Amino acid sequence: MMISVRAIRMAMIGATLAVPGLAAPSTQTPEAIAAASKAATGGAAWDGPQGCTERGTHGDGAVPYLTRFSLRGLGMRTDGERGGTVTAMGFDGKASWRTAGPDRLDVKSDPASLREAVMTNYLSVNGFFFPDRFPARLAYLRSAEIGGRTHDVIEMTPHGGRPLEAWFDRKTHYLMRVVDVQGTPAVRVEASDYRRNEQGLVVAYRLDVFGPDGAVIDRGALISFACGAIDPAIFSPPVAR
Repeated sequence: MMISVRAIRMAMIGATLAVPGLAAPSTQTPEAIAAASKAATGGAAWDGPQGCTERGTHGDGAVPYLTRFSLRGLGMRTDGERGGTVTAMGFDGKASWRTAGPDRLDVKSDPASLREAVMTNYLSVNGFFFPDRFPARLAYLRSAEIGGRTHDVIEMTPHGGRPLEAWFDRKTHYLMRVVDVQGTPAVRVEASDYRRNEQGLVVAYRLDVFGPDGAVIDRGALISFACGAIDPAIFSPPVAR
């Protein structure tokens, strides 16, 4: 994996799905399935960097974004611009926040907002790659056949967050679908176009977000992705002017 277009992830997801075909359940534990996904997308190359930076577009392709996130603990931030208004949203592990121009800052730290932020952050950084850094409860739910391919479906509940479903292709071990069964509105996210960067890290360069009627409601396209040093101060809420 990794599912990369965080401009979509920060808004994030819920899902309703048609009933997929049944397949034989995996003999592996959910922890082993998550570990296989990490191994298939870079393995130990994920362990060294402090964080990652990605650039891409979403919507009609005309809306650019910049996302930075930590691989060592909770912390992420997405910056963008629409209609001449500069926006930013982030999470530092203590509060989620959003800006719309220099004079508007909305900070939330209530339990419901924190659960949502933890869940989004966990999935955005593939927290299941780092069980010691991002504790979570994993449970194997079922296997499913989609498009002739078998997927193992795992429920992930990060510490302090809420549960979501992750669908792993049994052959490639890539994360291909995410379902947030408690999300509103009901949508699903499909990941595709996996590529390996110069650091040996494999990420999805496309995310398609579907509404409950099956129509595409958003698309994300990754332009660049690299990992290295990250200043954790960028994840804290800015001072409103």
